Amino acid sequence: MIERNFSLRASNTFGLDVRADRFFSFTNVEGLRLFMQEFDGDYNDILILGGGSNMLFSKDYEGIIIHPNIEFITKIKETKNDIYFEVGSGVNWDDFVKFCVKNKHYGAENMSLIPGNVGATAVQNAGAYGTEAKDLIVTVNTFDLYKREEIVLTNEECLFEYRNSIFKTDEYKNRIIITSIVYKLSKVSKYRSKINSFKGNYFTKRYRYWKEFFGHLRRSVNMKAIWERKLLDYRFLKNLLEDSGLLPLSVKRKIVIRTRTSKLPDINKLGNVGSFFKNPIISIEKADQLKKDYPDVVLFPYLEDKMKVSAGWLIDKCGWSGKRVGDAGTLKHLPLTIVNYGSATSEDIITLAVKIEDAVLSTFGVVIEKEVVVV
Repeated sequence: MIERNFSLRASNTFGLDVRADRFFSFTNVEGLRLFMQEFDGDYNDILILGGGSNMLFSKDYEGIIIHPNIEFITKIKETKNDIYFEVGSGVNWDDFVKFCVKNKHYGAENMSLIPGNVGATAVQNAGAYGTEAKDLIVTVNTFDLYKREEIVLTNEECLFEYRNSIFKTDEYKNRIIITSIVYKLSKVSKYRSKINSFKGNYFTKRYRYWKEFFGHLRRSVNMKAIWERKLLDYRFLKNLLEDSGLLPLSVKRKIVIRTRTSKLPDINKLGNVGSFFKNPIISIEKADQLKKDYPDVVLFPYLEDKMKVSAGWLIDKCGWSGKRVGDAGTLKHLPLTIVNYGSATSEDIITLAVKIEDAVLSTFGVVIEKEVVVV
């Protein structure tokens, strides 16, 4: 059934009062197949919408929105150390993480409380604290709207990059619908797996492990920054959560949730999409120049010849922390997040974003890209 003049307020985490001319939701592949057999409209009118956690509607949508609402979690394979689940694309992502933690399946806990549905994790290659969706995804099951057939893509075929994938390309966008994803979780903690990889007796294995762990920790942590409360390197949290073996899985999840909620507001109270901007990727030469000009610049390793620079730091240095345009504003403590203070319009949000982008470019010569998809 196609719903007409459908309100999208509950379908976008900004909470914008926009509407769709037509809206179709399906709960299984067969329902989608039957719909497409009768579809004779313009394919350019189609917009695929999941949980709306990374979507900014600039106006009412005049075409047809197709919403996958497939919800299931099925174990499909198990080995000595690993377990595989096929998960419907409409499942709330954090519900799946909660399921994994409850059943002591390791791998997804660093991504606790990331908003949105399972399908979006593949589209965005969502990630947090050193873990990305690509680290867990085995295959992505999809439906090609043009060919009206199912297609299975391997991890490699998804072309995952930092907050990017093949699903965001012009060829695949609003043509390929993700119906389910197969994830591989571990039945053994990373700590236990690493311990077992060392040779020797019980005590020798642990000595070698802790020697390597503390050596890596010492290299990873910017102790001066932590002492000055300027920066907690995400690698420190990653090591603490994944490698130390000191914390139960449920406690790791609680720490991640507490960390995220201390920074990001509840979308039910202040509409937002999490990080509005990506952390820009810059050359080593550009990073060295920024470090020379601004000793307090926040940089993260990325590739051998690339670095990430904190978008939040750039925006704050430009004086846009806590600023507003209409009822849209940035957070003082997390300026790369734009929030709806109640009655913000899409124009408010876009105007604010453009002003921030222009300020960063003119001040630092760095382009910051939106992580959110503007429709």
